Amino acid sequence: MKLLSGAEALRPLLDRAGLFIVTGVTKSGTTWLQRLLDSHPEVACGGESKLNVLLTQLAPAIREYNTALTKTNDKIYKEQAVYETLGKPQLLAAMQYFFLDRLAAVQRRAEAAGKTAALRWVGDKDPDYKRDLVSWRAILPDARIISTIRDGRDCYVSLWFHLYPDREPLAAENRADFIGRIKGHAATWRDTAAKFQKDAADHPGRHFSLRYENMLEDTGREMTALFDWLGCDVSDATIAEVVRRNSFQALSGGRAPGEADAGSFLRKGIAGDWKNHFDAECDALYRAVAGEALAAAGYEV
Repeated sequence: MKLLSGAEALRPLLDRAGLFIVTGVTKSGTTWLQRLLDSHPEVACGGESKLNVLLTQLAPAIREYNTALTKTNDKIYKEQAVYETLGKPQLLAAMQYFFLDRLAAVQRRAEAAGKTAALRWVGDKDPDYKRDLVSWRAILPDARIISTIRDGRDCYVSLWFHLYPDREPLAAENRADFIGRIKGHAATWRDTAAKFQKDAADHPGRHFSLRYENMLEDTGREMTALFDWLGCDVSDATIAEVVRRNSFQALSGGRAPGEADAGSFLRKGIAGDWKNHFDAECDALYRAVAGEALAAAGYEV
């Protein structure tokens, strides 16, 4: 019988290439980082698999299955029951299969680009991985995690314009909505920063954190450090080409950093833009929730 497992074709690649995931708070530079990674000749990075959606839905489906199975066993088969309920091992195994299946698509794209012979790392970028890092560590025990961090206030402003490109945050008709969401976002940012710190402490050598502001300041330096951590080529020519292909000007169609296009996914490409859209009340609300975490991460409070 032929097994219907497309991921099995990935086995030869897995024998010689490592796995990684990229995650971070939404609008903290994960997409930019994905493109930088994918531009290296020894790395292939896809985005976004949205497998966290499947993870959150599969667990309830297993519970529903177990309920139905238990009812049947108790009513009909009793001590002669053959099938046991499914548990966490089956859930993790299923999610691991789905992850490898998604990476098969990344491999095919890398192969089409002529990368396969040199490929050392293959992975996926999705901000949603941050939601349940503990489960993903169990699903991918040998994988490395690459995370991004950015001033949470900049993340919030960037996300606002991503969702509402035509709504100036502090305009009278928008202010209440903008302010009303600040504390929730600050809590998410604070808790995510704590998750990343814990994961890095729990898994020494298998978590690399990048600061968005440092990436803006000197992309080449930050990418050299990351690729060196991955054991990849960090020659001047390779790093220069990775940076060139993924500059804000190149990705935005010619705009310079700071030249805004509210309708573009790459809106502005600068750090500190929150100061243009926060007033004292907004900043106080954000700091009331995430001030200590912002300060610990080196951000202005």
